Amino acid sequence: MMESTTITAQAPSAPLQEYLLPISSPYDPTKNLSPVTIIARSFAFLDPDGEKVGSRDLANSIPISPSLRRVPWPSNLPGCRQNKHWRIAERMTRDLFEAIYKHAGQTRDASNKLPLQLYEVGKQKIHKEAELVGTAVKSTAYMFPDASPARAGMIAQSMLLVFLHDDVVEKSTRDAGSTITNSFMTVWKQAQSNIGESSQEYIHSLLTGIIKEDPILGKKLLEGAFSWVDHTKEYESVPTESLREYLDYRSRDIGADLLLAQAAFAADISLSEAEKGIFDKFIGFFADHISLTNDIYSFEKEWNEHVSKGAFLVNAVDVVRRLHNIPVSAAKQFICEEILKLEQLLAFEIDHLKQDVGLNKAQERFGEALALCLAGHIFYSATNGRYGGADSATTVE
Repeated sequence: MMESTTITAQAPSAPLQEYLLPISSPYDPTKNLSPVTIIARSFAFLDPDGEKVGSRDLANSIPISPSLRRVPWPSNLPGCRQNKHWRIAERMTRDLFEAIYKHAGQTRDASNKLPLQLYEVGKQKIHKEAELVGTAVKSTAYMFPDASPARAGMIAQSMLLVFLHDDVVEKSTRDAGSTITNSFMTVWKQAQSNIGESSQEYIHSLLTGIIKEDPILGKKLLEGAFSWVDHTKEYESVPTESLREYLDYRSRDIGADLLLAQAAFAADISLSEAEKGIFDKFIGFFADHISLTNDIYSFEKEWNEHVSKGAFLVNAVDVVRRLHNIPVSAAKQFICEEILKLEQLLAFEIDHLKQDVGLNKAQERFGEALALCLAGHIFYSATNGRYGGADSATTVE
């Protein structure tokens, strides 16, 4: 098992307890691996036992101690935060889901495809709906804790569109251009920021709502989401000649541009291209960390679906396994070590930017927003039923 950070934070006070998202089954993909000891402490503002550190307004979030919540934490990041407004985000996301299902779920529209389970009746549909809404809300709450109630809801809705699309494409890459999410993208591309009435009111409502909330950052959020949708049409040609080549591809595959836009939208941070440009190296490490973390947590689920159902497999563990002709356990060990090395590089780079380059207030907040996103992504992955459910119970050797 990897060596986890020891955190001695006090349990949340009663007023904070009411904001906590429920956790059912934390998942540890590293439990059978050897300890890894690459220590690089930074990002003190993430410490759940510390004083307020950093340049952010903490009114929208609460501190989270992974150890107190009994969540395995194979990271050197000292903790994470959770958005307080997840119930509002859940309500907004469920409203969008119901509008989508009312339009596209009653018939199998070839141009508005949904995950197959949503065409079923009974428990399968109910379970899939709960999974999609819950995943969208959890990812938002942990990765974008600074978001206001309205922005948390909008980000969660954008996540729902991502997961609705991703679930279809995972089963068949040929359907990348005909999901329900493509309907949103079509309306957006036709009108851009001047969105007229759509034949589907719920599409018009979501797109105009995001733009009205913030014309600049909202537009970047939508551009990031739909750029990722376009990227999924390239799934048939995944480069696997080296891990670096794969990660360069994976940066687009995990929607790095969307995550950056969501982080800026959540924290209300506007940077010029020059102001953002100095983060290029940091963003590269950020994208690699998101990619490898996603892959280590999702591998068992994706491998099982690949073997049993022929689902498309895009995963760094499998890339390393095949490149070096090593067992899955050794490939996982390698990936875990790479993740901790990236945390070391991220710590060095942010310290360099602060001390040697100099950051203005908005840039400091942007760097912190990305660190929050990284830490939240680990916690979200460890508590995500999509990864830690029954499909991931069997260890692949």
